[in-house]
Amino acid sequence: MTPQTGTYRIEFGPAWPVPPITVDFTDRTQADRMVTAHAMPYLRTKLEELGRPEFADCFFHTDRDLTVGQFMWLDLAGGRGARFCPARLTPAPVGGEDTRSSR
Repeated sequence: MTPQTGTYRIEFGPAWPVPPITVDFTDRTQADRMVTAHAMPYLRTKLEELGRPEFADCFFHTDRDLTVGQFMWLDLAGGRGARFCPARLTPAPVGGEDTRSSR
């Protein structure tokens, strides 16, 4: 399938205290950074409670079709990694109140 662009509403799993956000994915790299910046204030405390504060040094990643996403933490030197905080992406109308542009 062809990679998608457009505006998407991102809803995180119920175990994670991150409110939904709507983001323009015209520039996918910038959009992923915006999602990370939005979520980190909420995730830091949860990650500390779980005893994994190092996971806050992570990035948001989506599948090619922009249907699901998650945060990923990588320790390249140690050869380790983790995925956490799954998210569902759904197309959203342009112009919503919480839309953040990646342009």
